[in-house]
Amino acid sequence: MKGSVSLIVVGLTVSVHGFGVLASPRTVVSARVGGAPDLPLAHPRLQPPPGRTTEQVHVTAGVDGTSLHITWSANGSAHAPVTAKVMYTVAGSSYSWTVAEGPPGAVYSTLLDPRYPKEEGGCEGSANYTNEDCFYTSLAVYTVLLTGLHPSTRYTFRTGADEANFTVRTLPGASSPRVRFGVVGDLGQTTNSTATIDAMHKLAASGSIDGVLHAGDLSYADGNGYRWDSYGRLMEPLATLVPFAHVGGNHEVSNGGENWVAYLARYPNSYREVGSSSGLWWSFKTGPAHVLMLCSYADTSPGSAQYAWLARELASVDRQATPWLIVVVHTPMYTSNSHHPMAEGAKLRTHLEPLLLAAGADLLLNGHVHAYERTLRVADLRIAPHSGIAHITIGDGGNREHFATPWTDAQPEWSALREFAYGYGVLDLNRTHATWTWMRNNDPWNPPGGLVGDTATYTSRPLADRSASAAP
Repeated sequence: MKGSVSLIVVGLTVSVHGFGVLASPRTVVSARVGGAPDLPLAHPRLQPPPGRTTEQVHVTAGVDGTSLHITWSANGSAHAPVTAKVMYTVAGSSYSWTVAEGPPGAVYSTLLDPRYPKEEGGCEGSANYTNEDCFYTSLAVYTVLLTGLHPSTRYTFRTGADEANFTVRTLPGASSPRVRFGVVGDLGQTTNSTATIDAMHKLAASGSIDGVLHAGDLSYADGNGYRWDSYGRLMEPLATLVPFAHVGGNHEVSNGGENWVAYLARYPNSYREVGSSSGLWWSFKTGPAHVLMLCSYADTSPGSAQYAWLARELASVDRQATPWLIVVVHTPMYTSNSHHPMAEGAKLRTHLEPLLLAAGADLLLNGHVHAYERTLRVADLRIAPHSGIAHITIGDGGNREHFATPWTDAQPEWSALREFAYGYGVLDLNRTHATWTWMRNNDPWNPPGGLVGDTATYTSRPLADRSASAAP
C-alpha cells in the first residue's frame, strides 16, 4: 500500500552551540501514509538458522565497556535444566577459549491473541485458558553475563553447545574520547524494518558505530508469541556485531496483553549493578557518555521507585568523566504530532523534566511517534538555549502501523524539523562535540533529495551553563 507524498523541502542542517541557527522552512512533508505489512512468518529471514542448536543470539550492553550480556534461545526442558554457557576469546588471537556460565534457561508461556490466523501463530478461537490452541510456549531463553572484558575489543564467542562463531566489539571504555551510536525506535519486522536493519548492519560491520540505542517497541508481536522468535532471528546478524541497549515501549506492555513478559525474559540488562530495582530502568557508561534508559510506563512521580533511582543516578554523574548525559525513553515529552499528542507524555515531562534539567541533560531520544522530529533546546515548554534539552523523536524504524499522521497545524517554535519518513539516526560523541545525523531509508516512502535527512552539531556546554536556573 503506497501513500501520497507532498513535498515542501527536504534536508536540514543545523549547527548548535548551546542553541543554534535554525534553517527555514521547518515542516518537510504533509500527511503521508507509508507502511508495509509484517513479513510472513514463513519468510526466509524469519526462519531458524539451519544446522544450529541455538538461535536468536543477541548482545546487550553491560554497565560499561568491560561487560556484556549474551542472550539466546534453544530447546530446553524443565526436567533437565542445562546451565547456560558461553565460550569466548579475543578475536583473531591465539588465546584459548574462556568459559562463562549462567543460570539454566527459562521457559515462559503466554496466551495468544486470536486475531492472527493460524499460519501466523494465532489460535482462531476464544482467547482464554479453555482453548489449548491459544497458548504460546517459548524456547528456553538463556543469558550469560561476561565481565572483565577489554573495552573497544572484538571478541569471538559461541553460545551453548553450538559451534557457530559470532564476533562482537565491546563498547569504548572510560578513557575513550569517542563513542558512536546507531539510534532506532519502533522497529517491527516489515520490509521497511529490514531496510533500516540492513543499513545499520552496514555501519556496524564497517566499525562505524559502537552500539545501538533502541527507543522501544521492538518486535510488534502484540500478543503473538511467535513474533518474538521471528524478531530475534531477524535481528541476530546486527545484534551480535555491537551491543544494544533497549527501553520498553507500549508494544512491550499493553498491546496484545504483552505485560513485559517476553521483553524482560529476552532482553535482560545490568539494572541491579546500577542500583535499580527493575529491568525497566537502568543506565550505562561508555566513552564520554552517561546514558539513562527510562520507562514511560511505570510510575515516575516523586517518591516512586523509578524517580528515586533517577535522582540517585543523576547525583552520581561525573561530568568531567562523562561530559554528555543522554536520556532514552519511549514516549516523547515534546512532540507536535496530533496522532500521539503531548498529553501522552505530560506526566513524564512534569515529573522528570525538572530532574533532568537540573542535572544538565543534553539530549533526549524517544520513539512512539512514527515519524521524525527534532526540537531545539527546550525547558518547561520554552526554547532554552543554555539550560534546555534537545529532544529527538526517532520512531521511524519501519513497523507495520504506518506514519503517525497528521502533524499539528501550527508548528511550535521549539520544533526544528519534522518529517514523515523511515530511517534511523547516528549519534557521534567526542568530549566537546556531539554530531547527530538522521538517515532516511532508500525506500518508496522517502522523499527525493538524499538519504541524509537532518544533521545537528552540539557543543558541550560549560558546567556552569548546565544549570536549569540559567535564563532561557
